[in-house]
Amino acid sequence: MEGCVRIEEQFFAEKEYRILEYEGLTATLFTYESGVRAVRLANDCGYIVVLPFMGMMIWDAELGGRRLTMGSMFNQPKPTEFFLHTYGCFMMHCGALRMGCPGPEDTHPLHGEIPCAPYQDIAVQFSSEEEPYLCITGIYEHDTAFTAHYNAQPEVKLTKGSSLMDITMNISNRSRKPMELMYMCHINYRPVDHGRIVQSVPWDTKHMVLRTYIPAHVTVSKKFLGFMDKVKDNPALTQVLKPKDEYDPEIAIFMNGPRVDEGGFCHFMQVHPDGTADYVGYRPDLMDHPTRWIMRTGEQEAVGIALPSTCDPEGYTAEHKKGNIKEVPGNSTVAMKVRTGVLNKKEALAMEGHIAKLMKS
Repeated sequence: MEGCVRIEEQFFAEKEYRILEYEGLTATLFTYESGVRAVRLANDCGYIVVLPFMGMMIWDAELGGRRLTMGSMFNQPKPTEFFLHTYGCFMMHCGALRMGCPGPEDTHPLHGEIPCAPYQDIAVQFSSEEEPYLCITGIYEHDTAFTAHYNAQPEVKLTKGSSLMDITMNISNRSRKPMELMYMCHINYRPVDHGRIVQSVPWDTKHMVLRTYIPAHVTVSKKFLGFMDKVKDNPALTQVLKPKDEYDPEIAIFMNGPRVDEGGFCHFMQVHPDGTADYVGYRPDLMDHPTRWIMRTGEQEAVGIALPSTCDPEGYTAEHKKGNIKEVPGNSTVAMKVRTGVLNKKEALAMEGHIAKLMKS
């Protein structure tokens, strides 16, 4: 059995109500006090909250018995076209023509045009493949004369009995000419003291390069600069999230050459002291420039275990000079897929062993 429920903006009310129940999975609609519309997908492991008309962000996620979302000053999303005015989400899409922190020669906004893009044709799909699932999707059409014409169609799938979600971004070039592509899946986990980062990337300066450029939107201290100097020469210092380490305002490390398994996947975890783990896994064939991002200011707490990306987040001019800009051929579509969520103790232990074998091979 399969089908879908179309979601219109007029369907939302002040109180949360259920629009779909399927094999123990539910989809509910509600409106935040700020006026932002939200869809909650839930299964027996928890829930995710998606903002269908504001970037298709995953605003909040609670799976495996804990809240995954970064800590911030925002207790609810605010209606805005610029994500920094409401930056407290679990996941946002960045790109797709431009992405990253704009440099002195760039004119594009921070992280591009899609973080808060207005989506249409919102639908919640339900189906049974191996297991029943719900999937929310929508379409954003970007059309600017003399530049580019594309559709962005994200999908977020929650499966029965799973504390993992599948995130997909489909970019369809509707022009007959090739289109430049810069994309990042910006997943913001909540860091935990003494959490261990386990990854299928070597902990050396060849595979992990610290960003030394300080973006215009942040200020730094001497203590922070001292910590940066140490991490630059020894990225393994960030392997354990120690409370004394200086991640205020933020540290970004560009990773390359991730090891992949027989399925083509690379793997990243934040292993909690209790043995469970936050997990990110994906195929790095197109998203071959993952970024590690850590911010611990007290007011804002986030760890991007791995931010799957098609290029580094240094803005268009810098990435163009490095040759990192991808292309989508004319009249074609590329799909970028990420699996993320919570692993229980047994699953986390098995994944750590799996990663260790990849690193030895």
